[in-house]
Amino acid sequence: MVEKKEVPAGWPLVTGDYEVGDSESPVAVASTGSYFHIEHLPGIAIQGPVKTENIGLEKIMTNIISNSNIRFLIMAGAEVPGHISGGAMLALHKDGVDSETHKILGTKAAIPFIENLPAEAVERFRKQVEVFDMIGVEDYGAIMAKVNELKGKDPGAYPEDPMIVKIGEEEAAAGMLELPLAMPASPFMDVINRATEDISYKAQLIARDQKLSSGISRNSILGLLTGLIVITIFLLPLIIWGVI
Repeated sequence: MVEKKEVPAGWPLVTGDYEVGDSESPVAVASTGSYFHIEHLPGIAIQGPVKTENIGLEKIMTNIISNSNIRFLIMAGAEVPGHISGGAMLALHKDGVDSETHKILGTKAAIPFIENLPAEAVERFRKQVEVFDMIGVEDYGAIMAKVNELKGKDPGAYPEDPMIVKIGEEEAAAGMLELPLAMPASPFMDVINRATEDISYKAQLIARDQKLSSGISRNSILGLLTGLIVITIFLLPLIIWGVI
């Protein structure tokens, strides 16, 4: 029997829209833009949709590297238009992330930036798991065939202990809970600043997502309103004379 490692208490450590199965299983499934149900995927560690090419990828990587037993990740289900989260994950695993810009290399995804994970965590993910491309496949039978194949190739737990990384809202919340009742203003402001920066980052992502998905910018709306006003001004005399 292959060696397994103890899973940290409370795993998965990052909240999200996922279902948990056998924490000692070597296989995880990311359903990109589709929704699977774990009762149809018996024997896997965790499954859930990954709809964004930034925070979504950060969360799944965080949950995987905190469980050394997971050695395979299957990317399946419908690709997410614009975000291309499945393709972004494949590119990240193959080419990594630019150390200066934090941009995922080799992807055409809209906002492929890994801002909340250190480079060490990304590299740990790339070493710990193999990623398999089944993007576009939604058939449970085909996916389970791959799951069973990979379970038969289980190499055992990754040699290193689970890597614990906190990101996003969890990190800010943990920092606030750890504050003593009385403390100097400077550390308190540091926590507020970190939380503010995180909120600002998420707001930028939401704003850019809305702009990409709506297809109508503020300038185009203003242009439309301006055109209606101009047409009304030109037509108003004709309307008045017509009434007279």
